Amino acid sequence: MNPKSITMGELYGEVNLTTLEWQDGLASQIMRECAMSETSDLKWCVFDGPVDALWIENMNTVLDDNMMLCLANGQRIKLKSDMRMLFEVQDLAVASPATVSRCGMVYLTAEELGWQPFVNCWIRKNLAPEHQGYMLQLFIDTVDQFLSLLRTSFSEPIKTSNLQLLTSLCNLMECVMKPSYGFKPDQAFEKTKKYYQLCFVFSLVWSIGTVFYDKHQDSFDILIRKVFDTI
Repeated sequence: MNPKSITMGELYGEVNLTTLEWQDGLASQIMRECAMSETSDLKWCVFDGPVDALWIENMNTVLDDNMMLCLANGQRIKLKSDMRMLFEVQDLAVASPATVSRCGMVYLTAEELGWQPFVNCWIRKNLAPEHQGYMLQLFIDTVDQFLSLLRTSFSEPIKTSNLQLLTSLCNLMECVMKPSYGFKPDQAFEKTKKYYQLCFVFSLVWSIGTVFYDKHQDSFDILIRKVFDTI
């Protein structure tokens, strides 16, 4: 759930002013269902959004030894030992010491994470299962060569990150892999593979191949011809 996309009442629950009845919010409903579950499997409640004092402070009693969510109507939801809270945030700039001290921190930089997790997710979302392996291998066999050349030999008027470039590449591929552009995913795999190659080269040229100065275009052209002549 994204706690910043809804109101506090929608997140934790509120009284309906018309009926004067209590209505659970998204977080309280999920936690209540997990607490009532009889299975011993781990249950993860994931909050994907920025931290601020408006909503995270209500989680302090959940994250400490009490393991209790206290609601505005006086109800308390006791969490079980098989329940976990995961907060995926950009930073902790406005998180209070009380919140920070209750959580274990895992920090991943863009350099350590790399581009593959994003590409893996995009491939699973947009391609048929029988085509995913080929497309992933196409990325693995080619992308790092172009990124290495860009970072070691080229200069950019505006600095970019590898993830930015891969996002642009995937967005372009998603645009051209549509029936309106002639893409037919149900045709023979050899024809589909050829179309994937053409989409990939086009998208790579107009993403990674557009961020450096004009003086580097010849070197980029030589590499792209060399790489895709062997595929």
